[in-house]
Amino acid sequence: MGRSEDTGSGACALSTGCACASAGHHSAGKVAAWNRPEVSTGGGRIVSGADEWATLDDLLGMEALADRPGGGGGIGQLAFYGRCSTEDNQDPRSSLAWQLGEAARFVEPLGGEIVEEFFDIGQSRSLPWERRDESSRVLQELKNPRRGWDGLVVGEATRCWYGNQFSLTWPKFHRYGVSLWIPSLGGQFDPENTVHDMAMTITGGLSKSERQHVQRRVRAAMAAQVVTDGRYQGGRAPYGYVVVDAGPHPNPRKAQEGYRLRVLAIDNEAAAVVERIFQLYLDGLGLKSIAETLNVEAIPCPSAHTPQQNRHRRGDGWQHTTVKAILENPRYTGFAIYGRWQKVEELLDPEDVAAGHVVRFRRSPQSKIVRSREPAHQAIVSVETFTRVQLELRVRRGSGPADQAKRERTRVTAARVYRLRARVRCELCGRKMQGAARKHAVFYRCSARTLVPGSPVADLHPASVYLREDLLTRKVNAWIATLFDPEHLDETAEALAAADDDHELASVATRLAQRVATAEAAMARLRRALEAGWDPAALTEQYNAAVAEKRSAEAELSAVKVPESVSAQDIRKMVQELGDMTAALDEADASDMRALYEALGLQVSYNHETRSAEVAMSPALRGFSVGVRGGT
Repeated sequence: MGRSEDTGSGACALSTGCACASAGHHSAGKVAAWNRPEVSTGGGRIVSGADEWATLDDLLGMEALADRPGGGGGIGQLAFYGRCSTEDNQDPRSSLAWQLGEAARFVEPLGGEIVEEFFDIGQSRSLPWERRDESSRVLQELKNPRRGWDGLVVGEATRCWYGNQFSLTWPKFHRYGVSLWIPSLGGQFDPENTVHDMAMTITGGLSKSERQHVQRRVRAAMAAQVVTDGRYQGGRAPYGYVVVDAGPHPNPRKAQEGYRLRVLAIDNEAAAVVERIFQLYLDGLGLKSIAETLNVEAIPCPSAHTPQQNRHRRGDGWQHTTVKAILENPRYTGFAIYGRWQKVEELLDPEDVAAGHVVRFRRSPQSKIVRSREPAHQAIVSVETFTRVQLELRVRRGSGPADQAKRERTRVTAARVYRLRARVRCELCGRKMQGAARKHAVFYRCSARTLVPGSPVADLHPASVYLREDLLTRKVNAWIATLFDPEHLDETAEALAAADDDHELASVATRLAQRVATAEAAMARLRRALEAGWDPAALTEQYNAAVAEKRSAEAELSAVKVPESVSAQDIRKMVQELGDMTAALDEADASDMRALYEALGLQVSYNHETRSAEVAMSPALRGFSVGVRGGT
């Protein structure tokens, strides 16, 4: 059976089933064994053909899906997209490897070749494609006619699309003629195939369900570890503690991988400050008084004490909010606490749901906060002391402003008017000087303790720089009076009239009205959500914030009064009626003088070394405002 004789007619002397007989492929001589149409080998047979895998496929029962690359009819060059989230501790390299491998095994039998890779790392699947790094690059490349690929293949659809994202991204691929190849569909996505459309809708729902299931499972497991074992679950250590090594991880598999158990240990220097804060509060000091006391004593604030874990903060001093956070942290009792704060996803743009969500940290409901059954680390304050502080906080906070007003310590005198408020700057550091009233006079002060410790300005700045208000205003008033003498009166009157711009106040009123309307729209939207069955607990905070925003905007709007325009002639007439301008300015009401300085755009730069002040005036600078300081 291994030979074939030439019959002279060009026909094959073997079976008529030979595919090459009619094509004249045989010539005189021998025919290769693999070109034989059929060879019996006991109970089986070997199928001939140009594909060298045909025999093995037949023996193993496999079937080729399509021609291999180079065989004609391939799907061409493709791009690959995958995603790896760090929430479930995946290794990006191995995740890319297996997703790319799945995609390659799917498209290579179809004649596809992956020529470009897009892989998102640490990007949540809940983010729309436009807000992920690599997927947004894919969408940009769709518009490039020279991108080098005509289709996109994914390794696993549930990692790429979430919820209704597929229905929002597929039209963009269709618009630019780019095909989508999805292993779970067994081929190319066909928008006219209702089964394909339904499958991708279900895939998005499964992806969302899987993510939520993982989140609930992880949170429940971490809460159980805190309750039963007092396990430290990571994050920044509270002020007063440091994180130390406590031996191998209790999970054998993680211990083999080198993971270590971490626990909280006392930071003696900071712990003494924490203990003192609790005692000062029980002694009657308020939050601001405690912060001021610590600043005066030059005690480093938490962000200055451990700058390596507080890079996002300035570390320039204690704030009352820092003191309040310490007083409200139950971990100082030695018990492990979990769930005080939670990640909440809020719409990036309430008017555009497709833009996706952003993560915010919000205080958790009491029902979601858990505590260890036994002490988990050394306590700084006793449970009794912590409880007394919490009760005192509630008493001082009261149920509202009326209750606070009844307390003697909250009664204050009428607000003092600072004529040069927000208009005096320290020439050395460039910051605004704060008003400081004393019994005999009013001063403007710049304190070095609010500067960043160790900065060049802090080293050169005196402990405090003071400027007395009346000494400065007398000089300023005398200078201003020269602008209203007969020689300069006309020019000054014209400048003041030009600076009296009512359009600015009108625009402010318009913006405030828009804020009121936006808040009312948010309240209406939240009411509709409640009627639709949303959990009231999840919407209460947002609704209260909208109500507060509306009230604040309405209060500001009611305070805006657009004054009547004053002409240059009116100004000249008023100046002539006043007579001695210097005396009139010195004797004028403090509120009126502050308004005048504001209208003139007065700015003062004080040099403490030469004890001199540089004064500038520009009516065009009306409304100029800069914050005095930032947070800790």
